[in-house]
Amino acid sequence: MGAPTRRPADTVYRFLALAVLAGHAAAAAGTETTDSLPAAGQPTLTISFFVDRKLGAGMQESLDEAARRLSDSRCQALLTDFADGSGRRLDENLHAIGQSMPAYLGLVLFYDGSATEPCANERVLAWTSPGSRAVHVCWSQFSHWQRASPGYTANIVIHEALHTLGLGEGPPTSRQITAKVIERCGN
Repeated sequence: MGAPTRRPADTVYRFLALAVLAGHAAAAAGTETTDSLPAAGQPTLTISFFVDRKLGAGMQESLDEAARRLSDSRCQALLTDFADGSGRRLDENLHAIGQSMPAYLGLVLFYDGSATEPCANERVLAWTSPGSRAVHVCWSQFSHWQRASPGYTANIVIHEALHTLGLGEGPPTSRQITAKVIERCGN
C-alpha cells in the first residue's frame, strides 16, 4: 500500500502554537487539531496531527487523550523506561529532536493500515517500524476499542509513539510495553 500523497492543504506536521486561552484552536482548513487539557492556569498546547483522510476524524479522541496524557511528567517517564536497539534511552532520542513529548506526537503520521498484513491479525490495533514516524492504524480493530475504551486506544497511540522514537519489540514484548504505558499513563 502506498502512502497517500501529502498536500500542504491536507496536512500539518509541526507543533503549531502555544495558545494562551484554553480551548483556543489554531488550525488551517482541512487539518485535525487538538487542545490538550493542562492544569488550571497553564497555557494550552495546540498540536496539529496528520491523520490519513481514510481514517477521518475518528482518531481525534484517542490523539487528544494521548497528547493530554503525555503532558503529564509521570507518563513522560516512559521515555526513561525504554531504549532503542543501540541502547540509547528514548528520552535522549527525543531530546536530540528538540521536541517535548506532546509536541513530538504531532510529528507522527497516522495512516490507514487496514490493507496491510499486520492488520489482518484482529489483535493488532496499530503498527509501525522502530524509528519510522508512520503509524499504520488497523481501523476496524482500533475503532472498536476506541468505542469500548478510549483510554486504551490513547495508550496504543502512546505505545506506537515509543516505537517511532526507536523502541523495538522482543524484548520487551508488545504486552510489556502496553502494560508499562498503562502503569505510567493510566487506564
